[in-house]
Amino acid sequence: MVSHGEFREMTGDAPGSCPRLPRAPRRTQRPGCPFCLIVLGGAPATVLREWPETIAIRPRHGGVTDGHVLVIPRVHVADVAEDPEVSATTMLRAAELAGEAGDCNVITSRGPSATQTVRHLHLHVVPRADGDGLLLPWTVARPAGS
Repeated sequence: MVSHGEFREMTGDAPGSCPRLPRAPRRTQRPGCPFCLIVLGGAPATVLREWPETIAIRPRHGGVTDGHVLVIPRVHVADVAEDPEVSATTMLRAAELAGEAGDCNVITSRGPSATQTVRHLHLHVVPRADGDGLLLPWTVARPAGS
């Protein structure tokens, strides 16, 4: 068994260890962000579940399959890489919902080339069924350079 001190040393949480990556300063909300507006109650949304740090909503147009859910952090984080701690907590909540959904995709995108359309971290939990016909990604492909 590894002692607490040995664990801290192995994980880089000891004096002289590798420095931790700097975390971007957290912004509670960003003006004009549609998900920040939803979190603040300033835009309509069907909230399916709430936690202290995240909410789960039904996508605006119902989703790509029955049961499609978006999990969104309450603080504004542009994408999965901006704040690993917020990303991990958001993934934890998405994983809880995925456990309830059965077969599903859990998806996030980072940047326009990866089909991110809203610059606020969000995870899609998309229930799947054999033969449902859903092709990924579901956003319309744009020609290169457009």
